[in-house]
Amino acid sequence: MEKFFALSNEKQDTIRNAALACFAKYGYEKASINDIAAAAGISKASVFQYFGNKQALYQYLLDYCTGQMKQAYDANTLEKNVDFFDRVWDASVMKVENLKKHPYIASFIASAAAEQMPELKDAIFSATNEKFIETLVLHEEDCRKFKRPGDAKLMFRMLMMLAQGMSVQLENGADYDDIMKEFEKILNMLKCNFYKEEYLL
Repeated sequence: MEKFFALSNEKQDTIRNAALACFAKYGYEKASINDIAAAAGISKASVFQYFGNKQALYQYLLDYCTGQMKQAYDANTLEKNVDFFDRVWDASVMKVENLKKHPYIASFIASAAAEQMPELKDAIFSATNEKFIETLVLHEEDCRKFKRPGDAKLMFRMLMMLAQGMSVQLENGADYDDIMKEFEKILNMLKCNFYKEEYLL
């Protein structure tokens, strides 16, 4: 992909956004290099020249989106929070604000989450990405606040599954703000039911 990275940043953005939009609209199987080339205003041959094939292009986009989403999290701000659920909420707000700024990425991630091929879906919701988020929001001392300390990690896993479901909702046209309002209620409900009484004050 050296030839792609040799292009101006503006040209890279144009091609990348065209590819993100096409994959989001048609899905991996139905999106064609012709569609992507036409949307980017370049030749089909240029796409192959830059990326080699459709699979390599898709993998590049997955890696790019994953990197962008990791940059959305402000680790220092999250570290200042002393509560697990507060960190989860703040991390979610950071992610959503980033997705709002990058609608092409948002659509692509939502589409990837709905893909039927596990290898495509797992590239976004991979164990590595999940572990990265876990280190940001779940601290060892959080366990003591739960009625059953072992529930802390299970709670994190459940919230990750919920995040995946929320991505599919976005693909189906759900509103960010509506989803976040509901998510905040869910977090409060979980906290009230799983925390020890002394940590609810």
